[in-house]
Amino acid sequence: MTPGGDRGNFQWPVTKHARRDPGASEDFKTSEEEDMLSADLMTHEVATVTPETTIDRLCDLFRERRITGAPVVDGQGRLVGIVSKDDVLFRRRRGSSERAPEADIKSLFTSGFVGFAQADDLPTRVGEIMTRDVLSAPEDAPIEDLCRMMWERRVHRVPIVRGARLVGIVSALDVCRAVMNGPITRP
Repeated sequence: MTPGGDRGNFQWPVTKHARRDPGASEDFKTSEEEDMLSADLMTHEVATVTPETTIDRLCDLFRERRITGAPVVDGQGRLVGIVSKDDVLFRRRRGSSERAPEADIKSLFTSGFVGFAQADDLPTRVGEIMTRDVLSAPEDAPIEDLCRMMWERRVHRVPIVRGARLVGIVSALDVCRAVMNGPITRP
């Protein structure tokens, strides 16, 4: 969470999806190239977990898919949270956002990315460590705005929703790949 920390109250601007002219006033200038939208860049087949997923299974998913975070959905596919490797590594007690001491973190890596050491008072399910106040975006959010929000809020992935239902995800790596392919404009 960022300083002042309110991740979930980002208001998407209602705009015409057109490129801004840096020398112009705050109004949008139209151009022949439309801004790329979240739907143009998002990954459609998203690896998801539920609040009941075990942390061991979550760590297996992270290793298998080579990812560092996943949206948490309910039985109807509605977004209810998000969980990342940092949640696994740093949340040591149920409901706690307090970071574990460095010595505890080092022990997590003795046999690879394995999750929590065994103890009775440590979380066992994703629902106990996930972030519930999820920053998400609609399919028609301009990538430029999404990038700005990811930078300002210091998040690495943003679930893309249609209403409350998860339909995709945009990660910082997705944005990097797009930038490498040229201007972030709609094809």
